[in-house]
Amino acid sequence: MRLGWPALSALIIGSFLAAPIVAPPLFAQSVKADYDKKSDFTHYKTFVFKKGTDAPTPFAQERIIAAITAQLQARGMSGADPGDVEVFTHVKLHTEQRMDVTSFGYGGYAGWGGWGGGFGTSSVMVTDIPMGTLMVDIVDTKTNALVWRGIVSDTLSTNPTPEKSEKRINKAVSKLFYKYPVPPAKKK
Repeated sequence: MRLGWPALSALIIGSFLAAPIVAPPLFAQSVKADYDKKSDFTHYKTFVFKKGTDAPTPFAQERIIAAITAQLQARGMSGADPGDVEVFTHVKLHTEQRMDVTSFGYGGYAGWGGWGGGFGTSSVMVTDIPMGTLMVDIVDTKTNALVWRGIVSDTLSTNPTPEKSEKRINKAVSKLFYKYPVPPAKKK
């Protein structure tokens, strides 16, 4: 069976219209960091946490503090009060919306009268996505100047276990401190 151009074009266009349109994941983890290039981060040996905007639960806040402490200790720093730097954490929870559009249908056909009738259907589903943002500010205590800021945002699980929550926080903070000017010390 040989298809002519009108039948072939209708088949091709109908194939595209029948394929569902699937949106890619829009909310992947986002990591941003910036720092004062004039600051010598190798001179910072001690840190102290100061009050910022805490996470909604004390357990999440403790996990965030522990993850940041591990990252700073891996860079040769230790906790002390007063410290060479002050560390402030700010946590924000919010929701963002994602739209998923699905289409199914057939277009018309090419013929003597132009495009004929067709049918199709589309649906749009709007989903609220819980998001969390952690901002870490590091301030030089001598100059009282911001020397480093890191921000990480990610989707949140609705009912995470304590282990999964800790794992996600550690992973996010690790990615965040990957952009810190001093790399972690080599393991022996």
